[in-house]
Amino acid sequence: MAQASKKGKLPKSAVRSLMEYCEKLASESNDSAAEIFRGHLELMKKYGDFFFSDLWPQKPDGGLGLSEEQAEFIEEAKDYVEKCERFQVMCLKRNISLEGFDPEHFTGEFNWFGRQACWDCLVPEAMELRKQIAAGEQRRKENEEAKNSGEPSWMTKRMHEFYDLPDVVRSCRMRLVELRFCDEIGLAAGKNCEVRHRYECPYGEESEQLVRSGGRGRIAWRLVEWYDSHWNGTHTVIPAACEMKWYHFDEPSVIDVTSYEDVMKATEDGRLQSVLEEFKKHEKETGSR
Repeated sequence: MAQASKKGKLPKSAVRSLMEYCEKLASESNDSAAEIFRGHLELMKKYGDFFFSDLWPQKPDGGLGLSEEQAEFIEEAKDYVEKCERFQVMCLKRNISLEGFDPEHFTGEFNWFGRQACWDCLVPEAMELRKQIAAGEQRRKENEEAKNSGEPSWMTKRMHEFYDLPDVVRSCRMRLVELRFCDEIGLAAGKNCEVRHRYECPYGEESEQLVRSGGRGRIAWRLVEWYDSHWNGTHTVIPAACEMKWYHFDEPSVIDVTSYEDVMKATEDGRLQSVLEEFKKHEKETGSR
């Protein structure tokens, strides 16, 4: 329950703990604590209609997600810079109460909500795929050299046979298609990101498009993967008998998952739509997601 406090002013306990937090930030940067503190106050004043709209609660917000009001406040921003400011103000407000300012919880929420907001971006997936593809090619190269050395070990021979298995070859080629999907549909080509935070994105305003495009690409690729697992068999997976109605191993291939061009064509000519319809039936009947 909210306690008596004046709108438009920070609780005295919050002023003290916020200043201590700014001193900590100053020790890790070239800015002074006073400059950092003044920057926070200026943002609070700039968005005062939101920040000081309520009486301060006895304890911090503590909710697991953003309220509708908080989400709308961020989305009302006119551009990326303003959206970052609003996000910071929202996180500050959530962590100020009559008990003071909670810097540890503020940092946790700032990172959690910021990373959650860029979840659909495919740049991290593209980075990981590039590593996986390079590592896989190196392993195959080393295996080929060992096999041709004149006296290959039994493990070298077994691994060579493994690399030649149809489903292993398909999986490797499919990984190349997925990377191209990330690069072209998700706009990840040439991009790298270690931040993984929507409001600290190295691509700034472009982060909006990266998230939108990545979201569409993520949904489409999930269908391609579901198709592959239900139409193309592997040497390691045997579906349960009760699930066999959803598998089509003995039917002609519908989509060539090793061809980027065919996957893209399938999104236009209705083949992927047919997969989506079966996917939805599977979800509804089995309750899986």
